[in-house]
Amino acid sequence: RPQILNQAGRLPDMLIASVGGGSNAAGLFYSFLADKSVKMVGVEAGGLGLASGKHAASIGAGSVGVLHGSKSYVLQTDQGQILNAHSISAGLDYPGVGPEHALWADTGCVEYSNITDWEAMDAFDQLLKFEGILSALESCHAVAEACKRAKKMCRDEIIIVNLSGRGDKDMDNILKYREEHGI
Repeated sequence: RPQILNQAGRLPDMLIASVGGGSNAAGLFYSFLADKSVKMVGVEAGGLGLASGKHAASIGAGSVGVLHGSKSYVLQTDQGQILNAHSISAGLDYPGVGPEHALWADTGCVEYSNITDWEAMDAFDQLLKFEGILSALESCHAVAEACKRAKKMCRDEIIIVNLSGRGDKDMDNILKYREEHGI
């Protein structure tokens, strides 16, 4: 918060961060929770698409349940058995979300969306090509969402995107994805 106020002289219009368990996004959002003028967007792993069942969108397609002793949104059967999650990103491949995100989703404090594996891979390529950043695939979900939203915003609006890690750890998954899809 102090950094953006120092650099831009005002608050950002939007914050975007990927959400698996949710710690990175919570760290970004926390300082802005009282600022109603700042839109906050958490981006879940849409995997192969929500309709496929192969995703990690606990808020977008899960239901209220208990995982690791916390009541939150989880991917589960009707009997409460935890389902497998899917994401190209190991850091988002989780069948639940932290309870603070469940609260923020229920109260409308934060908006949640999802990005597919393909969209995240495209964002990975674009970020590497145009900015020279080898970003973690988790962060590429947020970058993809930011690119979608930026098209509908004015040039003077400020978006902060949380880049939470390096992509060198993801290279095996990236190469496997490219081979499987003939890229």
